Amino acid sequence: MVSIPIPLVESYGLAPEGSNLIQVAQQRKKILHMIGGGEIGGAEELVFTLLKMTDPSRYEVHLVCLCQGPFAHLAGKEGFPALTIPMLHRMDLSKIKPVRSYIREQQIDLIHTHGVRANLIGRPAAKRENIPIVTTFHSMLHYDYDVPWKVAMARLLTMHGNHYTNRFIAISHAIKEDLLDMHIPADKIRVIHSGLDVSKFTSTQNPDKIRRQFNLDSDRLTFTMVARFHPVKGHRYFLQAARQLLDAGVKAQFLLIGEGLYRPELEAQVRDLGIDTFVHMPGYYRQVEDVYRISDVLCVPSLMEGLGLVILEAMYFGVPVIASSVGGIPELIEDGRSGILIPPADTEALYNAMYKLAVDQDLAQALAQEGKERVKQFTIENMTRQVEECYNELLKHE
Repeated sequence: MVSIPIPLVESYGLAPEGSNLIQVAQQRKKILHMIGGGEIGGAEELVFTLLKMTDPSRYEVHLVCLCQGPFAHLAGKEGFPALTIPMLHRMDLSKIKPVRSYIREQQIDLIHTHGVRANLIGRPAAKRENIPIVTTFHSMLHYDYDVPWKVAMARLLTMHGNHYTNRFIAISHAIKEDLLDMHIPADKIRVIHSGLDVSKFTSTQNPDKIRRQFNLDSDRLTFTMVARFHPVKGHRYFLQAARQLLDAGVKAQFLLIGEGLYRPELEAQVRDLGIDTFVHMPGYYRQVEDVYRISDVLCVPSLMEGLGLVILEAMYFGVPVIASSVGGIPELIEDGRSGILIPPADTEALYNAMYKLAVDQDLAQALAQEGKERVKQFTIENMTRQVEECYNELLKHE
């Protein structure tokens, strides 16, 4: 029933018996993060940052994933207790029991859930073990599913368990509004913007080598998307705008970094548009810093984004950004100053913005420079301290 893809490993080395550090370790509160973890997307990246940045003198952090995938292995390699308890299906409530066992065995003090699966299993488990619960909402449920009945089911399940949660974290004010629509009291919601973990950018590969790896032409402008292949990310509008840009005579190429079940549809669209030669889809690429170093413009034509971590990443590397004015994105970009905002699902607006940056390098550089200043406001240190304040508020009453 419980699958452990990697050995459990102790966080933060143990001190010699009798030392003061033993007493400090015993006083630390244990935080259990729960997430699906079947892929490594924005939510997993945020959780991984919290695992690394949470103050080890005050907290010991654990991870439970509810889907087989790479995330538990990644966390385990970094030395964190990481466990996979795979759900057999989305409604597999039988996993509440092993999670409760883990809470008791590891003497967990607080659970922090991320996503519908984690909420379904983690919140009742924590409630039955009488420990506090923090829930982070990384997105709006309405845009996470491709058919209406799945949206309705996810929203119903989420709302059913909301009364278990002691504190809600929204990664943008836009998501907070969505939570208020679910009748969550405003005084239980805290907006904590995601921070950018620049320490993960360790690759120093030569840009020319990366271009060769991706089969890119150094004489063409590179317009990039970094997103899982899902309809909500708006790839179809990007590809339509790509066709128009090429028809306008712009020497451009288009790089789609990511993976997902939507790949066959995108590949078919590329063929139908006749742009096979100029579109490159190498799949998931962990060292995303290599991608930004060879990109001229990042496009984020999403139908919805909770915040848009890739926007902060591109800003950090001085890449100008074109993004939809949806969700939390306007909280990152000031239109015409630190990026260009466009309406969602608007191919013409996306094409016009792409053309503008292709022909006006001064504008592209000005947006990039302002973006580099803007990103300094979104640090992982600030984000993590605010999350820890939520933990402390709940645990001090224990």
